[in-house]
Amino acid sequence: MYDVLICLGSTFTSPENMKDMERRAEKAAALYKAKRARKIIFTGGFKTRKDMSEAEYMARIAAREGVPRKDMLLEEKANTTVGNAYHSKRMMDRLGFRSAIIVTSPFHMRRARYIFRKIMPGKLLDFEECESAFGLLGRMWYGADELWSLAKAKLRGVDLSRA
Repeated sequence: MYDVLICLGSTFTSPENMKDMERRAEKAAALYKAKRARKIIFTGGFKTRKDMSEAEYMARIAAREGVPRKDMLLEEKANTTVGNAYHSKRMMDRLGFRSAIIVTSPFHMRRARYIFRKIMPGKLLDFEECESAFGLLGRMWYGADELWSLAKAKLRGVDLSRA
């Protein structure tokens, strides 16, 4: 059993993005209920909405799926994948957690894996993807954008100033 699941936020910029966050939260809830981890960190701040964080939005979905609030932790500072990893690591260190399963979308997985491994080299990490909420064109668009972002991260390194 892992110490924690880390469920990555997205944005509130489109119905597809919101559905993507729902699927991430549902996947995290399913993994939690399958006893893959003891807690869930929902990570994502107020980048595109000021009245609710991405983390809170996903926590509400997980609560609806039967995850007790006492087992949910909200990380509401991050507005980027680098921030998700950086702030989640700080939370894990503070709580003594050494292992995590990162939950995100298929198109986001390569970059998330790269960033989390760079920022959390001493942690035992596993990665789980949820079902995509996007149609073919959306998957192609986000897939290309993610490959470009991953290439930049590999060339420039992981920029912690974006945390």
